[in-house]
Amino acid sequence: MQGMIISNPRLEFLRPVLERWFDCIDRYNTVRGDNDTPYWHDEKANLGLLAAAAWMAEMVTLNDTATRKQNEEGERNARADLLIAGAEDRAFIQATQRWPRVNNLNLTQALLDITVDAKRISYASDLKLGCLFVAPQKAQHSASPEELQDMVDYLQKEHTCAVAWYFPYAYRKLHSDAGNYHPGIAVLFKEARD
Repeated sequence: MQGMIISNPRLEFLRPVLERWFDCIDRYNTVRGDNDTPYWHDEKANLGLLAAAAWMAEMVTLNDTATRKQNEEGERNARADLLIAGAEDRAFIQATQRWPRVNNLNLTQALLDITVDAKRISYASDLKLGCLFVAPQKAQHSASPEELQDMVDYLQKEHTCAVAWYFPYAYRKLHSDAGNYHPGIAVLFKEARD
């Protein structure tokens, strides 16, 4: 089960990146086998996959890139977790990750918080995005098809500029050493406006 919705036209240039993001997850699982998956890790690991997907989409990226920010006192140095740039478009991204329970995603505040953080990373004229990676988990057993559909429905209703989700069938029964099942991952983007 995979999909994406891009509701903000300024983020349409990310469509080929998100399409290749699915491929990067599959490739990681193919190489690493059935005992590991990239979305168990933190936002740095998932930003790495997003960066790889951008390069596959003929774009360029820089992790932890220096930026400048205009404020009342003048300019100051800032940092963005990731810069994704194409020939005509670019976005500065500030990211975080959450591991909510499958039946209780509750992402609104986390998305708002990372979007507020993204406001601080560059000039008002730049496209700045809060990015929230979400790796839902369930203890004891894997998520049912109904629970997966409920999560997708929830993600589609969340107020975002873009959202993509990937719940690969082949990996739904993977579980961590702690016994938590992680059926997949979603990434949510929200534009930060000054």
